[in-house]
Amino acid sequence: MKHEVKCLRLDDKGRGIVQINNKITFVRNLLPTEEATIQIINNKKKYAEAKIINLTKESKDRIKPKCPYQNCGCHLKYLNYKAQLEYKQNKVKDILNKFTKINPKINNIVYDNNINHYRNKITLKVNNKVGYYTNESHEFLPINRCELVSEKINELINILNKEDLSKVKEITIKEFEKIMIIIDGKMNIENIKDKVDTIYINNTLIKGKPFIKTKLKDLKLNVSKDSFFQINKNMTEKLYDIAINYLNENPNKTVLDLYCGTGTISLLLSKYFKKVIGIEINKEAIKCANENKKQNNITNVEFICGDAGKEIKKLKADLIIVDPPRSGLTQEGIEDILKINPEIMVYISCDPITLARDLKILNQKYNIEEVTPVEMFPNTYHIENVVKLKRR
Repeated sequence: MKHEVKCLRLDDKGRGIVQINNKITFVRNLLPTEEATIQIINNKKKYAEAKIINLTKESKDRIKPKCPYQNCGCHLKYLNYKAQLEYKQNKVKDILNKFTKINPKINNIVYDNNINHYRNKITLKVNNKVGYYTNESHEFLPINRCELVSEKINELINILNKEDLSKVKEITIKEFEKIMIIIDGKMNIENIKDKVDTIYINNTLIKGKPFIKTKLKDLKLNVSKDSFFQINKNMTEKLYDIAINYLNENPNKTVLDLYCGTGTISLLLSKYFKKVIGIEINKEAIKCANENKKQNNITNVEFICGDAGKEIKKLKADLIIVDPPRSGLTQEGIEDILKINPEIMVYISCDPITLARDLKILNQKYNIEEVTPVEMFPNTYHIENVVKLKRR
């Protein structure tokens, strides 16, 4: 059944919201104020999902994107960049106010104008060709290129699509000064081996070193196969500058860096504080962190491989910085942080909803001084936030 509708606003996943018979209906790629003929494709008890059949009135903020695919991960690609930023600013404000009731100070979003080709990592699903799963489904979408990655990676995508990929499940490509490709499955690598510096097949190193190198500010860094590194390098420097500033430089203080990954922010903090302790559960990431420490001649940072929730019980710190996965902090982790009772805590989050959940608990003992949204993921609904909390 078809319906004539007008879009009211975007939800926190970038979908247009319309009302049909008093039921909220989500419409992908429909922008606020736009009118369209839509068709229901998924009718649930409390809400429905629909697709656009015909767009009858366009928003002044609609643009024609470079990306030709309908349901890839570029949720906001039809929205001009200024409007994207406004949407994300309001999204952070609305979510934090709704779920915390705290109404914290939220600074203007930090961004640059590099909205394409910013990703240094891409994970490709494979079904004879490379591609993605479509939004919120496991329907395979084959692609010939991706506008969020570099032309070097797009060249690799074209080469891969000409190969026999029938025995490949997934391919991950990381690019900094050099390129690493990680293949889950079996394939002939003859046509790609001269295009990349490091090749893994089924966790076995086939070519090159087990890491690729990059620089961040004045740090020389190794990035290994499994270690986490922020996907937008330009904005990562701005993100970490905010976090460091929030901690307030003090050469007599000890900082605890939870979920430290390859140790990037721990090493950046080392020049401003007496000691930094980084904790990370991924063994490969800790190995990489220690190599990074050594090659940068840094002696006041200690890296611990283990579960942050368990290791934190053994430690003391004046300041804490946390950058947890999308799921946020565990209840036990929050309780342990409160026991350490740091003077200042900085929370880096890529999910405003889990951030709001955690801030509501932390607010029992900490004032939320300010929040700075950071635009790490242009053309998507995702937004990073840096929060400064101060002990009462």
